[in-house]
Amino acid sequence: MDRERDDQGRYSTQITPERVLTVLSEADTPVLTAKQVADALGCSSEAARQKLQALHEDGDVGKMSVGARAVVWWKAE
Repeated sequence: MDRERDDQGRYSTQITPERVLTVLSEADTPVLTAKQVADALGCSSEAARQKLQALHEDGDVGKMSVGARAVVWWKAE
């Protein structure tokens, strides 16, 4: 079975926005890091961060810096 590629020739992701929102919704804590989301989805932290950022820009996910480089994410109500 061939996987689809995007416009840049990279394999298209199987990580849908819905899967990211499900991880945030089902978390045992009110906020998660991109690393925690990545671990739950089985992807890289950067892939998770990109998905989270896109959801944030759409207003579906909240975001807050909590340290020099630390960011936490949550599902917007």
